[in-house]
Amino acid sequence: MRITFLIPPVLDKTHDVDRCFGCNYGIYFLPLLPVLYCATILKDRHRVRIFDFASQRKKEKDFIKFIEKDDSEVYVFYSVFLSQNTDLKAKELIREIKNDTIFVFTGPQATYAADRFLDKEDSFAVRGEPEFILKELIGAIEEKKDLENINGISFIKNSKVINNRSGSFIMDLDTLPIPDRSLLDHRFYFNPKLKSTPHTAILTSRGCFAQCTFCVPNSLSYARELEYKKYYGKKPPPRLHSTERVVEEFRQIKELGFRSVSIIDDEFLWDERRTFEICRGIKNLNLEWSCLARPDRITENSVRWMKEAGCRYVDLGTESFCDEILKDIKKQMIAEDTKKAVYLLKKYKIEVEINIIFGASDKETPLTIKKTLRELRRLKPNYVLFSIANPFPGTEFYEIAKKNGWLYYGDYIPVDSAKNSIISYPHLSKIQLEHYIAYAYLSYYFNPVFILKTFLEIKNFKDLLNKFITALRFLYKNFLK
Repeated sequence: MRITFLIPPVLDKTHDVDRCFGCNYGIYFLPLLPVLYCATILKDRHRVRIFDFASQRKKEKDFIKFIEKDDSEVYVFYSVFLSQNTDLKAKELIREIKNDTIFVFTGPQATYAADRFLDKEDSFAVRGEPEFILKELIGAIEEKKDLENINGISFIKNSKVINNRSGSFIMDLDTLPIPDRSLLDHRFYFNPKLKSTPHTAILTSRGCFAQCTFCVPNSLSYARELEYKKYYGKKPPPRLHSTERVVEEFRQIKELGFRSVSIIDDEFLWDERRTFEICRGIKNLNLEWSCLARPDRITENSVRWMKEAGCRYVDLGTESFCDEILKDIKKQMIAEDTKKAVYLLKKYKIEVEINIIFGASDKETPLTIKKTLRELRRLKPNYVLFSIANPFPGTEFYEIAKKNGWLYYGDYIPVDSAKNSIISYPHLSKIQLEHYIAYAYLSYYFNPVFILKTFLEIKNFKDLLNKFITALRFLYKNFLK
């Protein structure tokens, strides 16, 4: 069959969505690995293509022009909460142009609310981990087989939505093929905190052991978690690629000519032995890379090995510098863990990004926010990502917020958590939270010291251009629109 994976341009008058993590509107884009995994699995039997209109900043007219000339039989969308309206609008635009087209929706939003995508018998939802389920569904559609026995899908039959039982969770990640990155034009992807291009991303694991109440992991892990919780009432256990598989994928990335890599695992530092083996295997590849890690998993050994292997920066999930808040959100760490992690990373000259979330607990107050901002000024991380806690459906925080009446609009609605709040506490209002997030960004990133430091660290013209583009998009999205 002729199958095209589509990442449409923004069609709902908001912003292009970062579908990789799924919880923010995008300032820059990483390749969407769930799509690459699915396309790689299908490519041996079908004609498969991927078109990412969002990363190329294409418009609705470009999308329509493409569909008018395209001959695909199946369009596959990877949908997150913030992209639902755009994806549904894309389906309607295609229907206006073409007949007898099949639509398949995957991703966390298609998992959480499959029925929203199923209005006719030409539409299907693949829930949870999509790769092997999508392959089975496409095979059944092609051969006109009964769909009743395909676990993990939802569809319409006799005007009724059918939700088949959950599909199998992938126990051995090494059964997945290494994503074929040649299927995707990588020219438009970059990470402004990494200086070298061309750039790609990698997943070495799925899921996280932690039980944070607010957490929305990367969107693939989230789809997996939503489906698992629906049937088992708890988070799924994390799964890891073998170190041999990880090293081999890095080698293939190097052979394809990439120079930098974002490791987008929810948690990269599982144990020192695994970290050592991966770092030993990739340190001679001369690749620049980054990862996400909990501060309490940072050790001097791991930092030393990572530096030797080319790690440029580490993104720390800190959330707050108030221990009472950390305890309440089940972070299972204390503020001192972040301070120690920052010290070690700076010691080995690895840059630090700290993730901060305002309002993830009703223990948050103006005083705790000011305390967090004071600690950031003292620690001087290279970057900070500020967000307002967003109670995404399927999280414990959503249930708590809904029960206590903290949802400003009565329920979840899609918003940009780097700018807007849907949480409003009796003692800390929506307006206050939005004021603090704007102040945090302005005071940190428009500090003359930060601007000068960033300028002096620019490596080449491409690095300068990527940082300039990112700054313009940030200003436009947060303060000019």
